[in-house]
Amino acid sequence: MSQISMSLALLLSLLFLFLPTGGQAQSGRSLDLTQLPVKLMLGDDPAYADPDFADDDWKHHDVFAIGDRVARDGGLEVRFYWQRIHFDGAALPVLAKPALHIGVLVSGNILYLNGVEFARVAMQEKPFGGLDAGNDKGMPRVFAIPPNLLKQDGKNVLAIRSVRGALNASILAGPVEITEESTALSQSHGKTLFFVLFNSLSLFVFFLAFLVTLIVWLVSRETNGLGWLVLTFLTLQPHFIFNSSLALFLGLSVSPVIFPFLTANLAALSLVPMLEFSARHLKIKIRWYGRLLQLALLLLPFIPEVGSDFLFPIRRLDSLIWLVFLLLTFTLITWWAVRRALQPDRRAYPVIIGATAIWIGAALGLAGGDQWFYAKTGTSSGDITVPLFLISLAWAGMQPLFEARARLAKAQSEVIEAQEYERRRIAYDIHDGVGQWLSTIKLNLQMLQGQHRDGSVAQGVADVVCHVDAAISDTRRIAHDLSPAMIEKQGLIAAMQSHADVIRSRAGINVRIEIEDEQESGFDATSEGHLYRIYQEALQNAIKHGRATDIRVSFSRNGNQFRFMIKDNGTGFDTNAPSKGLGLASMHRRAELLDATLDVKSVAGKGTEVVVAR
Repeated sequence: MSQISMSLALLLSLLFLFLPTGGQAQSGRSLDLTQLPVKLMLGDDPAYADPDFADDDWKHHDVFAIGDRVARDGGLEVRFYWQRIHFDGAALPVLAKPALHIGVLVSGNILYLNGVEFARVAMQEKPFGGLDAGNDKGMPRVFAIPPNLLKQDGKNVLAIRSVRGALNASILAGPVEITEESTALSQSHGKTLFFVLFNSLSLFVFFLAFLVTLIVWLVSRETNGLGWLVLTFLTLQPHFIFNSSLALFLGLSVSPVIFPFLTANLAALSLVPMLEFSARHLKIKIRWYGRLLQLALLLLPFIPEVGSDFLFPIRRLDSLIWLVFLLLTFTLITWWAVRRALQPDRRAYPVIIGATAIWIGAALGLAGGDQWFYAKTGTSSGDITVPLFLISLAWAGMQPLFEARARLAKAQSEVIEAQEYERRRIAYDIHDGVGQWLSTIKLNLQMLQGQHRDGSVAQGVADVVCHVDAAISDTRRIAHDLSPAMIEKQGLIAAMQSHADVIRSRAGINVRIEIEDEQESGFDATSEGHLYRIYQEALQNAIKHGRATDIRVSFSRNGNQFRFMIKDNGTGFDTNAPSKGLGLASMHRRAELLDATLDVKSVAGKGTEVVVAR
């Protein structure tokens, strides 16, 4: 799961680099407003929309401003700001249906042309206040200009009223041009699809990681903290769903009454389960900070809206408090992970990778690169780095389960090795101990038989010799079945042939063995032992349970790959029925130790086919 998710996330982070800039003004067919001076005023006054308003004392900018720059210029209490641009209608080409084309524009903007509002993007008045009440994802925008509103033979004024949210900026990126409506729609179509595709892939990675984590948590029922990680995903889901380019494109929205709770307050609470999971996974005691974090996040919605002047351009005190706890939480998680990694503890490595992605995103935002990223993708870098971090936590949370599975596999392998060792020891004891004693008894009886020629005595001794012969044969057979010495001396193929000969002579069953290369199997002694046990168990099942009369065995090998098949004409069985014995389970386990798969096909009345392949 983690490799697939990480690969998809890396693909997301690279896709936008190949996005064509698109939407550039075509010479003679549009008026590029980004080439004209822009006047900026902090604050809010409806008179700023009036084309006759005197704006000579406004600040001049070469490009359109964004929320962060406004905050740096005007302080933290600034919420609204206006931008005005003057242009001569005579510079416009002849346009049948003029439209304003903006490359990227987020919610929280009202556009006026010559004092008349002609476009509004999710601008809502109090108590819902702009960006905090609507989807703030950037999208290419095309606004039709009403007839006779554009003065093609005089002076025009385009005014934009913008609002910035608690942690968001009202982003407006080029191109910003007046052009033909059909041309604008054509130019914005490709970028819109890219934004939606990019955001959809991000959502897919997020939900893939969530589903895998949820399934593993439900199936494993382990107390390793995965439940906290599932809760983290759940608290962040509304934000990623309703505050996405895909939701904006599909028109998916919720009431502004609950939008702040779903996308801001609930997402803020995700820090608590995220911290709990990280502490459990890294085996750290949270102590007092966890309780402080819970209390602070629960009180955030009740903090009144006041200005705050501390370090970062944030409009509200609750947003400042949340950002402080966000930085503290990620700093703690990073510090814990680094400490565990130095011990060393491999479980800390995925956490460090995810935390690194978060800090890279934070550095990108502080350096102003997040605005460029937003303009290129229609989303913030946090919408990529947060899923990456969650994927790394999911990877980390599943590591103990993978380690437990590896330990179980190792234990099973050791059990099988111990069984083989005991088989060999018992086989040698039977052969060298009981077998030798029986041979000595037989020899003594034969000597006694030669000394006594009396008919009745001689016959009695002969009968005893026959019984001893039978005992010796059974002893050799048992020793051979426990640990066929022929595997060690002559290899797997010879041992298989020898076992088939025994079955033919004892049971009268036709066993055909087809080997491509009878010289050698090409496996080490341990692998040959596993294959022989599978072969032995399959033949025993065919004879004992399937009552087969004809068994065909084939073995082929090509480099590291091989195919080993045992097929019989027995009664067959229901492969879906639960197995009561250990034979089939042992065969599967031995196949796993060979890094192979074991496939059993059986139809009632038509026999059984066992295939081991790699």
